[in-house]
Amino acid sequence: FFLTGAVAPPRRVAKVPTIRLASTKQPPELSIGTDLTWHLFLSHIWSTGQDAVGNIKSELQLLVPGLKIFLDVDDLKDIGSLEEYIQHSQVILFFLSCGYFRSKNCLREIRSSLEQSKPIVLVQEADPDKGGGTLQALRGECPDDLQ
Repeated sequence: FFLTGAVAPPRRVAKVPTIRLASTKQPPELSIGTDLTWHLFLSHIWSTGQDAVGNIKSELQLLVPGLKIFLDVDDLKDIGSLEEYIQHSQVILFFLSCGYFRSKNCLREIRSSLEQSKPIVLVQEADPDKGGGTLQALRGECPDDLQ
């Protein structure tokens, strides 16, 4: 029985860039409000937004270590508690793609965010091959009471 192989020198690990404050050159100190669990809640429709918001979460957590982000595939335990997840999040990001405004759960998240006066970030998927559309087309899907 023979075992063959090669010993390779250790690779240098590339430094992952992180966001730093211009004034101190240090990463920002993250704070989170009382009774909050997440800095950011990612709202999306599974059929056209799941991959993109997964990438958003990964990239943000690389850029801002310690950032706590709610993503359903990682954190959702009860679909009936969406409003509570919103309540325990500091900022809500709506990932707008085709079908987003036709999803009952996405509409629950929007309404809960508005009722709780949460800060909102809108991100639009513009690539039609990835379920995107123009802002005009996406707005056309939005219920009148939310426009």
